[in-house]
Amino acid sequence: MDIRPVTLEDAPGLHALTRRWEVFWDAPLVTPLHEIEEELTAPFMDLDRHTRAYFEGDRMVAYGRIWYRPGGGIQERAYIQGFVDPEYRGRGIGRELMAWQVDRGTEILRSVEADVPRFLRADEWEWVEENHRMYRRFGLEVVRYFTEMVKKLDDEMVSVYPIQGVDIVPYDRSMDRSVLDALNSSFADHWGSTPTDMEAFQHRLDGGGTRLDLSFLALHGEEVVGVCLNAHFPEDEELLGRRDGWVESLGVVQQWRGRGIAKALLNTSFNAFRGAGLTHSMLGVDTENPNKALDLYRGLGYEPTHRSITSQIEVLR
Repeated sequence: MDIRPVTLEDAPGLHALTRRWEVFWDAPLVTPLHEIEEELTAPFMDLDRHTRAYFEGDRMVAYGRIWYRPGGGIQERAYIQGFVDPEYRGRGIGRELMAWQVDRGTEILRSVEADVPRFLRADEWEWVEENHRMYRRFGLEVVRYFTEMVKKLDDEMVSVYPIQGVDIVPYDRSMDRSVLDALNSSFADHWGSTPTDMEAFQHRLDGGGTRLDLSFLALHGEEVVGVCLNAHFPEDEELLGRRDGWVESLGVVQQWRGRGIAKALLNTSFNAFRGAGLTHSMLGVDTENPNKALDLYRGLGYEPTHRSITSQIEVLR
């Protein structure tokens, strides 16, 4: 069996492997080829150092990657993810791949000079117990649960009540820097969050699922005080039987919280989703979010659907 890093030319084979895995594990999504290509070309992805694939002839039968982006002096995180072709389960490939990921992830984290906490993390759907057993075997422990929630959109437009001194406006690409600063400020007190740099942010904005035409900003004069970045993934529609508008990043700058800005951004998004022919809204939330986000979402009609689990191990220098 051939083992090597992946290249961009391997994207179709990786996509095929990803889809076989998603179907086997009943994942509630359909990953398109362009998302695979976007991940492989992300500005912080070093394919030689961060990826390994197993091939049986021309067929990719296992893949592992380490997602690492510098943490901005707060904490360092390296996320591992791996797939083994369902037909090749039980052959020890997953353990071998996981051992490489732990070793390489630890090496990456220890190479950082900043004296900050370092964590090797893994996110996985709650029901993929096979992977959770593997994480425990390598010393990763459960630290967080994240919940996906869905809301059926109302048949009528939702009222958006004015907020004194704040305007809700469509996304404006000329404000990318101010938007990024507002998001980094908004998420500074969220568990596990580190600042995003402009190159990575713009790579995300240019991604295939992002819908800036359905995204909104809250402005106080020219100051960005709230952001709602939204997306739509049409590949999921046949599987789910819905047309979902995804609220991917909802943030309000800390000193502007408690004024109804998040609710106004969401209600504006619901109206835009409905106008675009979407039937539902989806979002993901840290189940232990300290800012009562779950209460807000439930109050707006969101209901939980799926959970994922984050496991981690701290890496010492």
